Amino acid sequence: MPCDCISCYFYGRFKMSLSKHIRKEIQEFFINRVPADERTVISAVDNLKKASSLAMFFCINSRKELDEIRHLSGKALKDYKSLRIFVFTNSHESLDVITNKSISFFNLDDFTLFGKMKEQLSELIEKNKFDLLISFDKSGFPVCQRIISEIKAGFKIGADNTKTTHLYHLTLACKEDEFNMDRFYEQVRHYISILNIKTIS
Repeated sequence: MPCDCISCYFYGRFKMSLSKHIRKEIQEFFINRVPADERTVISAVDNLKKASSLAMFFCINSRKELDEIRHLSGKALKDYKSLRIFVFTNSHESLDVITNKSISFFNLDDFTLFGKMKEQLSELIEKNKFDLLISFDKSGFPVCQRIISEIKAGFKIGADNTKTTHLYHLTLACKEDEFNMDRFYEQVRHYISILNIKTIS
């Protein structure tokens, strides 16, 4: 008969937490061993002002950030005909239940112990193509670099970070302590409107 005393309960929770921590360390070890490819590019519109399909990538740590993403998705849907949002958290925890079909939430459970994408995530990224990718990632985590590099987009824009510059066609400088998703999106839209940005064919 299993013991239901408090000490055994906390010991069980500690073992589970330790197991997840060890699994995360192993995954990150293997992900670090395979460098992310540089920009995965597809032929798309000849000018970003004509872009109709948008992908956005986020690496988050809290439910509060999810609320910001939901708000931002409403704004982006007014600017683009189609939208897909990729939300990643660098843990084995699920921050929330996503009901918005345009938002795909995933975490380290979507990767094998050896750092490979599991089938569902791999297929989601493989089957979708976009005119534009905007990455809001400031972490520079290797797993985030891998995902960004795999997403198929005609043009990729991200926040300036020495770890991830090679993944983007255009990076925008922003201070770490002042980074705001909504403001960054508006900054990207501003530069698209004033620059004659042609996608790579």
